[in-house]
Amino acid sequence: MIRDYASHKRLFPLAVYALLISLILLMRFILPWPYVITVSAVLMLSIPFILKSDMKDLRWDPKGALFGLAASVVLLLLYVAVLVGYGMYKGLSLELNFFSYSFVLTQLLLVALPEEVFFRGYLQYKLGNDIKGIVIVSLLFALGHFVTLCIGGGHNIAVCSQAVLTFFPSLVMGYLYFRTETLWASILFHFLANVVYISVGLA
Repeated sequence: MIRDYASHKRLFPLAVYALLISLILLMRFILPWPYVITVSAVLMLSIPFILKSDMKDLRWDPKGALFGLAASVVLLLLYVAVLVGYGMYKGLSLELNFFSYSFVLTQLLLVALPEEVFFRGYLQYKLGNDIKGIVIVSLLFALGHFVTLCIGGGHNIAVCSQAVLTFFPSLVMGYLYFRTETLWASILFHFLANVVYISVGLA
């Protein structure tokens, strides 16, 4: 009886996730991309506040934010170092892309913040803020990106591969939420990882 209740408790967040991804996919076919991003962000921010009784993990936490910032600096410097090493091996040079303030704000307010509030603050919280929960939510995170960007966007194989690979940074974001119990650690990493990934490349 208790096990049945626990499994039903987990089914509801999964149903919410499936509904959200289906809505975003549908919007990809009928709305311009900027509207899809905005509506998706509003939905991801709203769902946890409607369906979760406590959102204390969104309160500002300087220690958690500092931990997330430190982890971001270490991991992203490592990423850039590996990229540079690979570039030297292949005879390619590092290329920097510069973006407008509006692009950076979009990455923070319409991508990193809402995705972390939904995937970590709602799904991981409901499915289990533990190693198993981190892995399950990371699989859902990657699947959601694949469905909305690849199937919904009709992108090439490179973009589809990148969507699937979001599983790995999602593990980091999930661990940061698990370790700090604040969303600000994972929000900061998500935001900085997106900006670094998009702005640094090889040519």
